[in-house]
Amino acid sequence: MAVKDCIWFISGFHKPWEASAAAGLAGALNAARKTEDMAPLRVYVTGGTGNFRTAGACSWKSMTFFERVSTVLFRGKVWHLWGDAPFWWRFIRLRARTVHTSLDEKPSWNGHPTRLFAEQADCGESVIRPTFEVRVSVAGDDKEMREKQGKNKSSAFIIMSEPQDLPEGLNIEAVFPTNSSAASADALFTEDSPSGALLAASLTMQGIPVIAAPLLKGRSYLRALLGNDGYIVLQSRDAEGWQAALSSAAGEPGRFASASARRFLNENYPAAAALESVEALY
Repeated sequence: MAVKDCIWFISGFHKPWEASAAAGLAGALNAARKTEDMAPLRVYVTGGTGNFRTAGACSWKSMTFFERVSTVLFRGKVWHLWGDAPFWWRFIRLRARTVHTSLDEKPSWNGHPTRLFAEQADCGESVIRPTFEVRVSVAGDDKEMREKQGKNKSSAFIIMSEPQDLPEGLNIEAVFPTNSSAASADALFTEDSPSGALLAASLTMQGIPVIAAPLLKGRSYLRALLGNDGYIVLQSRDAEGWQAALSSAAGEPGRFASASARRFLNENYPAAAALESVEALY
């Protein structure tokens, strides 16, 4: 049963891949609300709404002073905060139930504490399961991505590491033969963090392979989203190891890893499970 009078306030999650994760949840909620003939979820975003593509999203800064005051004082029986609390949040907490979701390691909680990763819920926080939009057909198995690479003469990778970890003199472009349709490559660098894992999942859904150093057996945000076979493992940090990993990502192993990651995301993070986890909080 969807909550009728619920408001989301997005003061963080402004990076496109973070906003996409929150927007996926909002989309699942809106689909449930539509079946019950309810209006879309009201979502207020402190920054621009370009990265938050869902019905009902509105820029908080575009509203007049009186619109904002009346919203804070009178609207919403449940408020869900994503990110850091604004200075007026204490007025919301006086009259409404609040839920707070954060990606920070040690946030100052301003509502019922919730996480997107069980790996961050060490203190008993509730876990909301994210959901992800499929952008490459599994049946097509990266055909669309390969065609795009052929047109752009480039190939993209996401590397779960810091740029300074690359050996000196390593030429990513040298991985590809001169007659390859992918004559150059762009690498996106991130780390095995909540935001980095969301970025990896978002790009994996577009067919972009992930390269990661061997992950620890304990907590891993990347493994939680992509599974054990959803990325190319860097076997060694020398030039030969990087060269081998990049070559694998550019070939059949990379396509297999991307397909495995998408399959893992579809099976373990469906919209129905995301909807159930967030509605349970309201």
